[in-house]
Amino acid sequence: MVDTGEQVQTQPENRAAAISLGAALTAAIVASGSMWATPVSFYMPATIGWFVFVQLAALTAIVSGHVACRRAKRQGLPGRWWALASIVTGWVCALYAGLVMVVAVGVFAGFAVLFGALD
Repeated sequence: MVDTGEQVQTQPENRAAAISLGAALTAAIVASGSMWATPVSFYMPATIGWFVFVQLAALTAIVSGHVACRRAKRQGLPGRWWALASIVTGWVCALYAGLVMVVAVGVFAGFAVLFGALD
């Protein structure tokens, strides 16, 4: 191997933007129910595990997206628009999961009242 003395210049990367994008895509895929193509997928939003998973993925997307935006702005790194899209997607998924959980709890509480389980 011959050393020519040339150095290869690579552009610095914004890892926080990649993490944010991955977390936002994970939250969106799981929140939409696209991972399950079975009748069980109808009941998945009613589970606390689904809610926690979507909330953690959305929170990761939001926090790492803000970090990526700040790094992109201050250090001139790429990925600012991906980070912004991940922040928006994270908030939408978090709000959607919260709304689904409120509806699920309301339905279960309604059935409990209807059948007299809370007397």
